[in-house]
Amino acid sequence: MGNKNLKLTKLALALGLTVGLTGCFSDNDNDVTVTPPDPGNGTVTVPSPDTPPALSSYISLIVTDNANDNVVSSSISFLADGEAFTGVTDLDGTAITELSSETGSFTFKVADGVTADDFVVVVNADNYIQNSAVVDLSSDEDVIDVAVKLISAEGVVTTVTGTSTGGKLAEEVKSDNLTISTDVELQDADGNPVSGAVSIAIASADTGEGDVSAADLIPAGLNNGTAGAGQVLVPAAVVTVNIDAGGTAVKKLSEAVTLTANIASDFKDGLAAGDSFDVFTYNEVTGEWSDLGSDATLGALSGTSFPATFETSNFSSFVPVESVAACSTPVSFAFTGTAVPASGLNLSIASNSLRINQKIKQSNGTLFTADAAQKAGITATSTVDIVVQDDNGNSWGSASAVELCGEITLELAPQVTYTDQTFALTYSCSNSDTPDTTLDFTGALVRYNQAGKAPLIAAETSAGTYSLTGLENDATYQISVIPVGVDVGNASLTVADFVAGGDNPSFNVARDNCTVQTVTGSGS
Repeated sequence: MGNKNLKLTKLALALGLTVGLTGCFSDNDNDVTVTPPDPGNGTVTVPSPDTPPALSSYISLIVTDNANDNVVSSSISFLADGEAFTGVTDLDGTAITELSSETGSFTFKVADGVTADDFVVVVNADNYIQNSAVVDLSSDEDVIDVAVKLISAEGVVTTVTGTSTGGKLAEEVKSDNLTISTDVELQDADGNPVSGAVSIAIASADTGEGDVSAADLIPAGLNNGTAGAGQVLVPAAVVTVNIDAGGTAVKKLSEAVTLTANIASDFKDGLAAGDSFDVFTYNEVTGEWSDLGSDATLGALSGTSFPATFETSNFSSFVPVESVAACSTPVSFAFTGTAVPASGLNLSIASNSLRINQKIKQSNGTLFTADAAQKAGITATSTVDIVVQDDNGNSWGSASAVELCGEITLELAPQVTYTDQTFALTYSCSNSDTPDTTLDFTGALVRYNQAGKAPLIAAETSAGTYSLTGLENDATYQISVIPVGVDVGNASLTVADFVAGGDNPSFNVARDNCTVQTVTGSGS
């Protein structure tokens, strides 16, 4: 996002006000002038514009269900360089370490002086498998859009239970992926034995055909500096193990046990029993990947997959990988047909070992530089399926067997009719002597969406006027208003739903805590 000392400081509040001798009050930033009534020989209080300039720089993250694109109530936290990242603030500039949202929609910014090139956002939601995303700060974009899709735990996670006393299991625990004997001690992160009711949750997937692929379950950052020069790590499978004993996370075992991942027989040509794969493991505490140091060895073919076994005494996500040549050129896109709307479209890129979700706001451009393509896990020969759709799941186009390393081309043709409208946001001040006067409400975060779907953020095109672009004609939309940099007290922010293609919506925030000035009459 350009100069990282400046790129996200455009939201700093500019609340300077000037008082003219004529009794007119003007906000130099927002070009709002309030002319008070003539007080005669007395005094009168009038509002002084106190809302900030338009939002211009932020990070927007949306969390949706992978199966239906509905937003998911979730929480996020931040990691960088193996520890909690403290360089994130809310839009008011207050430092934050985590956020929660019932609508799966998050907007934040990077603090002044942050020099990191990227950081990790970890996403958690009840009944879903944890996921993460790497936020790249190296671009010159003022607005960064991040999309995270979550996989429901139902049908994917297998749970095995038992009991531990003094760290030892009362009975052997066994599943298709893992066996822990009664001789092995369960330990916390510090190596202390843990006791109580034991729950072992296991999620695994290969790269074969199915509703859930390994690429759907693998946390972000596998290729963020882990592969050799000019190489990327291609995942062959994933197995994630989380163990809880009496409410304490089990992070270690007193001795190594055997873990099994299943690798699809068509992962690559010539795959055979006895082949081995390097295994990389993810540390959910630090958000970093590392080489496990124990190879996964293939057993005999069973159905459509090979069991790949390896040893570990720690638990997290484990991914057998193959190292192949990375894409060494930028990945770009050139879409023809209908132009991409200002609200943007979602580009989904998928293969048996790759999942990428990008927001695009123009018809052509660069998706990844060569360096970013390597970090994204794109190989020199990656062949993918692509889908372009809006935030409500309406298709704009798709293509199969697309060579990703280079330029993506596709003709866009929306399946529904769209319209653009505006939203007028004002406020009034009952704590002044001009309670019926309305002022432009600038600098707010205005979101709009169809029920249950990912919201879009409306750009403020002029003072208090917000642009609602990419509306599906005749569909019903919700609007949410979040004040930034100004306290509106107990004023209602509930905006009525509107139907796209009808009258432009508007809303007045009825405040009782406005900044006011007292005007004294001239007596003339």
